[in-house]
Amino acid sequence: MGEAVSEGGITAVSTTAAPRGAGIREVARQAGVSTATVSRVFNNAESVNPETRQRVMELAATLNYSPSPLGRNLVQGRSSLIGLLVPNLSFPLYGVMIRAVEDVLSAHGMSALLASSHDDAATETRAAHNLLRHAVDGGIVINSQAGLSLPTVRGVNWVQVAPELPNLPHRVELDNEEGGRLAARELLRCGRRQLAYVGAEGRESADRESGFAAELAGVGLSYRRCVGDYSEASGLMAAGVLLEEGQSAPLDGIFAAGDLMAAGVLRALHLRDLRVPADVAVVGFDDAVIASLLYPRLTSIRQPADLMGHAAAELVLSLLSGRPRPPQIFAPTLVRRESTGPPD
Repeated sequence: MGEAVSEGGITAVSTTAAPRGAGIREVARQAGVSTATVSRVFNNAESVNPETRQRVMELAATLNYSPSPLGRNLVQGRSSLIGLLVPNLSFPLYGVMIRAVEDVLSAHGMSALLASSHDDAATETRAAHNLLRHAVDGGIVINSQAGLSLPTVRGVNWVQVAPELPNLPHRVELDNEEGGRLAARELLRCGRRQLAYVGAEGRESADRESGFAAELAGVGLSYRRCVGDYSEASGLMAAGVLLEEGQSAPLDGIFAAGDLMAAGVLRALHLRDLRVPADVAVVGFDDAVIASLLYPRLTSIRQPADLMGHAAAELVLSLLSGRPRPPQIFAPTLVRRESTGPPD
């Protein structure tokens, strides 16, 4: 181990590791070739004579030479970096997607350069252009706040994860409308008829509500609604409003557009001494980790975040290879737990 030295806020560590290998000039000198030839050898150029290639490779091994990744990337016109923009880093579902993206990129010798918009459109736009300044080869945007117009900027290929945006044709998304239908069917299965939807702004929630409304309309039912912002606090507030409004016809079923909002709904019901699911059944959305930690455990519509993250990474890699793929739409599934009755 070595000694840590701090200068100007940057910490460097000196070590007693093996001495640094020779540089490209020394390899070229001993091999009797130009540095350009050494570079072509390590970039697998077909124009290099096989005997020259073998001599350079043997000398490089002897001299402990390894080519600079930065230099290779400059030659190839690639950074081996993919920009990854997320709304915030605290939402569990995004963490699952990020891990999936990194797994795919790592398997292809690439890395993700991560940025957060903090749920703000202006911040997202600035973050996207900062990623471009790092010369990323492509980009993945999860739940865009700004509707980024970036596919043609500096030739970068951007993939959108979540609802379709007209200016981001390369996308991976969930069938949110079908998710809303699944939630309605589950509440109807429980015999619930006085229903409410706790939603949020944006197309994602609108599609979930559309499916929910269509399924209820099919059996002649209407519902009440209140809008939050996907946070637990907004779920608590929205449920309180709905419960106060529905005193003449008490609610017996609530569908929340996100699991954190559903957690707020459960708390609102608990504060009013309403039993779940005996008095009110609750369905969330996403099936994030919190769903199985709540009491009672939350029935939720599962979004396959890991599969969607894998698909987004594979899509951006296919775009870099000049092989675009059609949009990929994933189907949600119901995970039944105690908030609507006996679990599966």
